[in-house]
This record gives sequence, C-alpha cells and structure tokens, in this order.
Amino acid sequence: MAREANEPYLKYALFCKDTKEENGDLSLNGIIDLYELPEPDGSADPDDPVLATVDLNLAFCIGGVEPGDHYLFVTLKTPGIPLETPPAQKVVWEEGILFQRWIKTFRIPVQKPGVHAAAILFDGIPLGEATFLVRFTGTAGAP
Repeated sequence: MAREANEPYLKYALFCKDTKEENGDLSLNGIIDLYELPEPDGSADPDDPVLATVDLNLAFCIGGVEPGDHYLFVTLKTPGIPLETPPAQKVVWEEGILFQRWIKTFRIPVQKPGVHAAAILFDGIPLGEATFLVRFTGTAGAP
C-alpha cells in the first residue's frame, strides 16, 4: 500500500488474551481470531441481548506521525445493538518517535455470532481494524 511520508499508518492490530513486556520486547499471548461459544439454548433473558462477555486486549502500533498533538479513537463494532463509543484520547507525539504501541483492555459484550472489530482512527483518519469471529459450537453431547 502506497502512502505519503509522515502519513499515519497502522503497523499491526490484533486481539489477544495476555501481553507481557520485558526489556522493550512485547509478547502477545493467546492471539484471538476465532472465539467459540456454546449454542444458546433459548432460555436467555429477552430483555438482555448479551450472551457472553469476553475480556480481551487490543494490541496495536501506529507509525508515520508528525510530532505534535493528535487524537486516537478506538471503537468496537459488533453484531447486535450498537455499543457506547468511548471518547477520543489525546496523544502527544514527540520528535524522533518512529512508532508507538498501545494495549487497551476491552470487555466485549457478545450479542450474536459474527465479526467483532475494533476500528482504529488517528486524527479522524481510519487506519484499520483488528477483528475476531464469534461462532457458536454445538451443545455438549450433541452429534
């Protein structure tokens, strides 16, 4: 993908269960691209569309930013009723910084199977997404 010099870009973005940093090295453990849940049995509360809650880390890295004040915005897009959107975060990008990485923890309500995504915007510019798929598995003992 071609881009202009000093134009923000998303180096990577993914969901994982755990992260660890030692001596400047980042380890991403339990990378999630598929999350399986048991098929609902129909006894769920019709007034509460949330079938499960998933706690995951979103790890991402942005580069190519000019020094100065900027705004980072991360929002979740999931199948079902829209989720509340968090406010943008002010980011001060200092001279000489090539890239910055973030790890944000999310409690993600699962309402339906399908693609669950975190959209990442920088100064209002969409840079990309991290996604994982939720699917239902058969119930225990089912053929």
